[in-house]
Order: sequence, then structure tokens, then C-alpha cells
Amino acid sequence: MQAAFSIDPDQGLSERDELDLVRLGAALGYVAAWTPSRADAAAFERCLRWHEASGLPVGISAVPASGQPPAFYAEHARRVWEGTGGRFTLVAGSGRMAHPAEGMRRYLADLRGLLPPGLPLFLAALGPLMLGVGGELADGVALNWCTPAQVAWSRDRITGAAIAAGRPVPSLVEYIRTAVAHDPGIARATLGAAVRPYALGTGGYRGHFERMGFAGELRRVEDRAADWDPAFLSAVGAWGAHGDVRRQVERLGEGLDLPIVRVLVAHRGDAASARAVLEECAPGRSTAT
Repeated sequence: MQAAFSIDPDQGLSERDELDLVRLGAALGYVAAWTPSRADAAAFERCLRWHEASGLPVGISAVPASGQPPAFYAEHARRVWEGTGGRFTLVAGSGRMAHPAEGMRRYLADLRGLLPPGLPLFLAALGPLMLGVGGELADGVALNWCTPAQVAWSRDRITGAAIAAGRPVPSLVEYIRTAVAHDPGIARATLGAAVRPYALGTGGYRGHFERMGFAGELRRVEDRAADWDPAFLSAVGAWGAHGDVRRQVERLGEGLDLPIVRVLVAHRGDAASARAVLEECAPGRSTAT
């Protein structure tokens, strides 16, 4: 299994812990290190630090287009592209943009014109309109919180749009949220807390989960203040005890060109649980019994 990994700076890990984890990821055979981003330059600085510490290619998924004009992200992307010797990928998402598919068509074109030649520009996409924009204009598409069936559905739409536009089919990547703990209940709660603001929000993500057939589960959790059904969590993320999670990540990665293991920690600052995720899902390991 070829895979990248992602560390979220909002999980309270120290800069030193992050660098140690990035070096560990490189030693374990991961092919790249990715970070989420806000509408500022912090993620670009992380990419430079992480590449310097590990030599790994780096990526950002995703900068919110609603937060900054294209020139802001292009300036910082150029610095990272040059600082890493061309080993950087940028993903742009709509953020809180009104009419996102229409708006991102213009935004991507403007951003592309400001980036260094060759810098891969991906689009974060979920729904059919945005997937179509990605197929027409982007070098790659970044999915999120998808079942394997939804990955296949998304690829069909991206491929169709790319063929219609007479261009190569973009690469397909996705964050796979992953929690590992000695107590599976802790890992389950960790993943459940991560999915809650997405699935029960009011934006496009709620429609995404409903599109995948989970409307009843969302209503059940809301109406009864209940915990998530374990089957729901396993459909969109990976969780469990050591030795039980890698196969889940492999299943969720089917149909992707690059699965990105998004490290979840059991509690803020818990570098040990982050390390457990990286070791559990290390690309060089085998699931053969």
C-alpha cells in the first residue's frame, strides 16, 4: 500500500512532536506529508519545516478560497515550491464561498495563472458540480469522508468531465481519518468526535453524508443524543485496536491514487497515539496472515 499521512496542527502536538512524527513517517515509508490549512500562511511554513526535517514531498489540503485572494496563496505556494525543489502540491477548497462550483471555476483559473509552471493544483470536491469542475480544470481532486462506493461514484464523474474537456483524468486523493488505541472504545470515540462537526453541520458536508445514504443515522444521533453506530464510523473512517486498523485503511483507500492517513490523537497533545497510527498503517507492512 502506497500512502501519505497528515498531521492536524489543531490536535495540540508541539512543533517538536510534529517534526519527530514527520521523520518517523519518512522512515516508515510514507510517500508524502500533508497538512490542513486555514486562511493564513501557517500551513505553508509547516510544509517547509516538515520537508527540511524529512525530505518528504509535502501537500496542503485545503486552503479556503473564501478566505484569501488567489495572489496570497500563490505567493506562499511559490516559496514552498522553490524551497522543496518542486515537491509540493496545493489543494484549494471553496471554504464558505457562495455558489462554490461557479466561484471555484474562476478561482482555480486565476490561481493557476499565478503559480509556478508544474506546481500541481488540486481541487477539494464532494458534490457532482464540484467534481465536474475538478475533472475539467484541476490536476487532482481531493475527497473527504467517503465510503469506497462514494469514491467510485466520484471517480466516474471526474473521469467523465475530464474526457469531455479533452484532458487527462486528474489524480484522486483523500484523507482517511484514522484512530488507534489499546482500547477500541477510545479509538471509536476519537473518530466519532472527528466526524460530528462535519456530519451534523449545516453546510455541504451534511448533504454529502446524506448522499451516501446516512440521513437516518444523522437523525438518530441528533434526536436521541446517541453515539454513532460503529458500522457508520467504519464506513467513512478507520478505528480500533493495534492490528485491526490497517485493513480498514486499505479498504477505504480502494479506488484512490493516494490515500492520506489523517492521524487522529486520543487527546490533545498525545504524540504516542499519533505514533501508533503511523506505525499501524506503515506502507511497508503486510496484512498477510
